[in-house]
Formats: sequence, structure tokens, C-alpha cells
Amino acid sequence: MKSARLSVIASLVLTAGCGAIDRTQPAHGEVTSLIVIAADTLWEEVGDTIQAALEPRIFTVRNEKAFEVTHVSPLSEDWIELRRFRQVLAVGRSDDGWMEPILAAGTPAEVPAIVENADIWASGQTVTALVLPGEGSAAAIRELLPTLGERLDERFREHVRSRMFLSDVNEELRDSLESQAGFSLTLPNLYRPDVDGNLYVFRSSNDVGGQLARVISVTWREGLHELTPEEVLAWRDTIATRVFPTTPGQAIDREQVHVRALPNRPEGSIEVHSVWQSPDRTLPAAGPFLNRVILCPEQNRTYFVEAWLFAPGRRKYEYMIQFETLLDAFECGNAAR
Repeated sequence: MKSARLSVIASLVLTAGCGAIDRTQPAHGEVTSLIVIAADTLWEEVGDTIQAALEPRIFTVRNEKAFEVTHVSPLSEDWIELRRFRQVLAVGRSDDGWMEPILAAGTPAEVPAIVENADIWASGQTVTALVLPGEGSAAAIRELLPTLGERLDERFREHVRSRMFLSDVNEELRDSLESQAGFSLTLPNLYRPDVDGNLYVFRSSNDVGGQLARVISVTWREGLHELTPEEVLAWRDTIATRVFPTTPGQAIDREQVHVRALPNRPEGSIEVHSVWQSPDRTLPAAGPFLNRVILCPEQNRTYFVEAWLFAPGRRKYEYMIQFETLLDAFECGNAAR
């Protein structure tokens, strides 16, 4: 009886606000902001579990949340405004009032289920529904959360990839690198090259002076060398003054050095992810970087590839996805052609 009453009241609340919503108006909020509408009693039971699953910590310069989850009750006046956010997650049974607009095209034959729809309360909006059974709602949510987390992450990654290539791919640069240097990179048009011997530096021309800087650099040594993380960082030190003439001698936070083997690369290829810091502590500056050492047997070369970021006061996760995408596209030897 209590659940049925809640559904009826919520339906009245949502119906009362429908006239104030214009679906042609653009959704607002960041793409990393996730509004979750769920009954208060259910949220009290599984809210912590939902937040833990949908707010994973990603290391950039510190452990950063991938998403910011905000719960709102279907009985709250705040819901009328929050439902216009770019990302909304609705949790409930198919007959709950806040679920009905999302399921207008049809209720899934089997529950629990994940249903996705668009532009329910605003233009450019993505709405996801966790459709729950009549009983065992908490268990059903826990069952769906891993799949939901993967979908949200991939959706965000697709958003980042589409934004980073708004200036289109610099095909001329890629072809030039293939023919003249023996490697290739798929970079957006906004990156500009600077060549010093076998050191190639690509700086984003779209960056805001003093507020945002993105740099990709590539160099190599003859021979195949399996390097330790410390040797990778020492290699970095040898080119830092040429890549970063305004901030040479960057200090590395040795307490935050993350290392992994690179999949789909020759054995011995590794990635080192850490944080650089300005040696001048009176002018503090810091940011993340990715170093990749990639062995290329066809050319008898060992490549050093770096992505470097300075973005004070900004979330870093989006930029790290950009960097991973660009570095994943690096090829050498026959693969570059």
C-alpha cells in the first residue's frame, strides 16, 4: 500500500511539472554529473553501493571521481529542475511515475533490466533506467551495477573522443611522419609539430596560456631495450629541457609512479604514469604525464612517447582519456604505413 501510494504521489508531482518543461531546450550540467532519481527508502538501502559503483576513483594527479552522483527524491521539488540534466539515471519499477516517460516505447519483457532513452525532459539528454522487479529491488540493483558502470564509462569515453577530433584528423602530419620519421600518430589538427633531430614535439595550439597545456613528444634510441620505470624516467630527464624549456628539471613524485605492461605491444613495452612538479616551489605547478616505452623490432628501435598535461583547477580524467587514445594510435615500422 505504501509503495502504491508513493507511485501515485510521484506521478502527480511529475505531471504537475510537465508543463514547465520544454523538451526543445538544451539539457544542462556537465556530462560527468549523474542525477539519480530513486525513492528515499531505496536510496537509504543501496545509495552507498550505487555511489561506489558509479563514482570509481581514477588516478590522474590524485584519485579523481569519474562521475559525480546526485540523488534526488521523486517527491522533491528539486527533481523538476534536476531532471533536465544531461545525464539522468531513474531507478524504480515500471509503474513508478518517474519511470513511465522513459518506458513509453515499451516495458522490457524481463526485469531487472537496463533501458536507455534520449531527450525525455530536455534536448541532448541521455536517460538510463534501472527497471526493477516488484520484490528484491536491492539485489536487482547490485546485479545490474557492473554492466551499468561499463556503459556509463564507455559513453563518456565516446563523448571525449568525439570532442577531441572536432578539428578533424591531421592526415597531412600523419603521412609526413610515416615517410620521414618511420612512425605515425593520429593527432587532431590543433596540434603543431616542432622537430629537433629525432625529437618530435607536438603542442596543442588550442590551449589557453597559463591555464591549459597539452604536449605529445616522441623520440627513440637504436636497439631494443627493456627498461625499468626508473630508466624510463631518467630518459625523460635527458629531453626535458628541450621539450619543456620554460619548466626544465621537473621533479617527479616518486610516491605516485604507476606502471603497467602495454597490451598488444612487443614484450618489454611499458607505460609509466606519474605526476610532474615545478622545481620552483614559490611558483607551484604540477600535472600528470604518461610515458610509454615501445619496442619496435622491425626498425630495431626503442621509442619513448610522452603525453604531458598542465590544467590547474580542471578535472583531469577527460584529458587522460584523450592522451590514452592518442598514444594508443602510435605505430612504427610497417604498422605505421
